[in-house]
Amino acid sequence: MSSLKFKHEEKDEDLMPKALDIPDDSSDEDSESSREKNPPMDGFAFLKSVMKERKRIADVHTAEIDPKKIKTPTCLNSFAGCGRVKPSVPDEFMPSAKWQNEQVSEFSDTRLKLTRHLKLVKAKQEFQPLKLPDKDNEMLWCLFCFGKGLWEEVESKRKSSEEGEGSPTMTDENVSESSDASDELKKEVLAKSETGTPPMISVLLSMPVHVVEQILEYQVNWVQATGWRSDYGPWLFALMSRIEKPLTPDTGSILRDLALFCSQERWRLVNTLASKSQSQEETTSTKQESEPDKGEKSKLPEDDTRKSGSDEDKKSAKDSDENCAISAEAEAQFAAYNLFICLVAKYFNQGDLADS
Repeated sequence: MSSLKFKHEEKDEDLMPKALDIPDDSSDEDSESSREKNPPMDGFAFLKSVMKERKRIADVHTAEIDPKKIKTPTCLNSFAGCGRVKPSVPDEFMPSAKWQNEQVSEFSDTRLKLTRHLKLVKAKQEFQPLKLPDKDNEMLWCLFCFGKGLWEEVESKRKSSEEGEGSPTMTDENVSESSDASDELKKEVLAKSETGTPPMISVLLSMPVHVVEQILEYQVNWVQATGWRSDYGPWLFALMSRIEKPLTPDTGSILRDLALFCSQERWRLVNTLASKSQSQEETTSTKQESEPDKGEKSKLPEDDTRKSGSDEDKKSAKDSDENCAISAEAEAQFAAYNLFICLVAKYFNQGDLADS
């Protein structure tokens, strides 16, 4: 076999061998001046010009920046911009490692079963895909999944946010006419879409993967606009069961947005529960201070004491029922938040968002 041998004559580059041996004719001053005026005619001439330019430039450069012109970063809230960090909550509100492993294994089994069912259906060629809305039509997909109530809420939230930001409005006549026609179509479609469609297997099998990713992005945007609702849970879980691994950058960003939203809402829920418990403690302490002494109670007639005791029992029972209802609702929300944080962090390999 033939081999290439390169010369190693320059003393400045003793550490590494040359990839190409370029002849050195730097002694010719006329050729240097001509090369500086004229562009290089071949590859060797270009490399020589680059090497000589490199020798004229210093190895290290320092930038002189005026510290007064440097702007300090600002955070509007703890969920946007530089505050895109998962907030921490007490350990009693975080799931255990055993629970997280169980949820990941069950989710993995669900994905495997769904994939096998899809392959079996395609092999038998018995399944006919359903007619679904266009993936670029966000309104139709919202009506299809959840009905007109959610879409109206999403539109109102977006309009209020746009008004708060002071975004400009369109005043063209043609645009107004087309918007009037689209509004009429919207009213007709909204009138026919009272309720949504649950994420059945037939619906999931009719959705290609690229459609699943787009609808997942829509739903994460709706969650961020309206806040958490129990209707979101089944659809988000079903769409995540159809996502393929490894994740694309866009899909990974969408899942991270979902996990960060759930962690933020979990932190807010913990704060609301803490404030409610603190207010309840204050009310109970004020009641105990305002209660009459035992001697004054003994002076009351028996009928009055019985009535007052029955009224207090009713109030305490009512308060306990309200507290039980609030705790049940909070437990359901905690379970949903912990589940999606766990799946995004553990199954989809976003380890920095995991609950340790």
